[in-house]
Amino acid sequence: MAQVCESLPTEQVTLAADAGAARRARRFLDDHWCVEHAALLRPQAELIVSELVTNAVLHGKPPVRLALDCEGAEGVTISVSDGDPGTPEMRRASPGAAHGRGLQLVDVLSDEWGVRTRPGGKTVWSRLLV
Repeated sequence: MAQVCESLPTEQVTLAADAGAARRARRFLDDHWCVEHAALLRPQAELIVSELVTNAVLHGKPPVRLALDCEGAEGVTISVSDGDPGTPEMRRASPGAAHGRGLQLVDVLSDEWGVRTRPGGKTVWSRLLV
């Protein structure tokens, strides 16, 4: 069982599902990232948050929620929830395509990731290990 960080409890925010959501999510990450346990994971986390929030805005439904769970010396879990229960699919983007690489990036950068569906929505999560 993952331990809970005592210096930074679980933090979450509901984001407006608009073009500025990823920027606001990165700002939230800046304000709530656990530098005591996960400082070195911050660059990967920023890209994962950007991709998951952008996917939720473009392909999901409101509300869009971002949660950060520091697990102390074990790592951190990033979760993005939205109101669409449809499971995201990893795509193969053509070299010139402007979209379609988000989940591929999440897959490469995460130690683990997955999707939990529920009535009225889903949560896509990514775990980064220290």
